[in-house]
Amino acid sequence: MSVMTEALERISIYCELSEPDRPREEIEKKLNFFPFQLSDEAYDFYQWAGAPVGMRWPDDDDCSYSSSTYSCALERFLGNASDLIEFVSIEEAERYYPLSIEDSKYLPFVSYENGLLAIAGSETPVANSPVIQLEEGSDYLWFPSLTNMMLAIAESLETVGTILPDFDYHNEDYRTNKYREKIQEQLQVVEAIAIKYGSPRGAILTN
Repeated sequence: MSVMTEALERISIYCELSEPDRPREEIEKKLNFFPFQLSDEAYDFYQWAGAPVGMRWPDDDDCSYSSSTYSCALERFLGNASDLIEFVSIEEAERYYPLSIEDSKYLPFVSYENGLLAIAGSETPVANSPVIQLEEGSDYLWFPSLTNMMLAIAESLETVGTILPDFDYHNEDYRTNKYREKIQEQLQVVEAIAIKYGSPRGAILTN
């Protein structure tokens, strides 16, 4: 069992997964538009039953969420940022791709208001590949590997129960110092976990 598979199994404990893992052949077929190879860990991720799949907005002209075919187990861990951050399915990545000539080796992975996180493609088969932040025409290392990012997510869920600690304005304790101290402590824990797994900015997901 790969380290990625172990990380995904740890995350799965906190998810409600009803679909079976997808075969690699299905993922390879969906990636026909991407002219580079993904790392073994990326295939492990997209085969996982909790990985993003489908289209959030199937038709470009249809803004009705009722027609969505999208699902992703990680969405429930985004808290108040669920409207701002999206794990990108392969189907949606095809809509984004290519981002630009310069970014053609990157497969969109997470979308947020000002940019993307992307998985680096390769000319040859590789076991691991970095997660890159693409923002305002620049790219930055986000995690040294997709596995490291999933390990950070797993440990954050096990430690604080979320990957994006934030204030819940509906919580009756919202205005208390104790509640604010709790959120600040959670933020510090998640930052330390992200740094532990190689995030230069001490963040698992941008928001």
